[in-house]
Amino acid sequence: MEESIKEIITQRQFKRTAALDPRCKVALLILIGCVSYFLNGEICSLVLVASFALFIAVGNGTKWAAKMLIFYIVIAYLNALLRYVSIPVLSVIMSVFGVTILKLVPIAMMGIWILRTTHMDDLMVALQRMRLPQAVTIPLVVMFRYIPTLRIEYRMIRNTMDIRGISDTVWKQITHPLSTIEYILIPLLMRCLKVTDELAASGTTRGLELEERRYALNPVHFSWKEYMVTALGIAFLAGLLFLDYTSIGELIIWRV
Repeated sequence: MEESIKEIITQRQFKRTAALDPRCKVALLILIGCVSYFLNGEICSLVLVASFALFIAVGNGTKWAAKMLIFYIVIAYLNALLRYVSIPVLSVIMSVFGVTILKLVPIAMMGIWILRTTHMDDLMVALQRMRLPQAVTIPLVVMFRYIPTLRIEYRMIRNTMDIRGISDTVWKQITHPLSTIEYILIPLLMRCLKVTDELAASGTTRGLELEERRYALNPVHFSWKEYMVTALGIAFLAGLLFLDYTSIGELIIWRV
């Protein structure tokens, strides 16, 4: 029985970039967040999103990378059209909102991909090997585990609404905010409280608070691949910042 469980777990291993160490993925996520905040050029920002969309597509995330890349291009196009609209207050608000979304797209794209391609046991082992205190590792692991659970609960609420003949669309959420609070937010908050207790009980039974060294069935180690990917990622992001804050990037763009 133990051998069969071990075989099932080891067969769920990811491939290519998805099989990288969780520490490498988290490091890239932090670097992308910092660089995305400081980039000002539209071309450099598009290169950032397109490059890491390709990085994600190589590792079990082709559909997700394509969706986020298309979403980024559409938002960037709409944000560019706002320059030709002269509404005193609304234009500024929508422009700021659009820029904020564009800054968050690469972070959300990378973060959700990490959630989908990282086992919580592997993440716990990786964080413990970094010698982080339990006050840091436990909240991070609970947060990573809580987000997919919250998504599942929202789908269950949507299915229940469909069974009862109550449709939930974006237009209705905007035009009927009180109904949205009644039908979605309140049940979701109640489920969040129960899920919190369930996660706490699950962590206690699994010995989440133990200080002993942890092990994982999947190999968790920072090999030469992780060092190479991290170094290439740092070099690439540093090059984008250099091109964005110098006139070299503008000359290259105009020549192309």
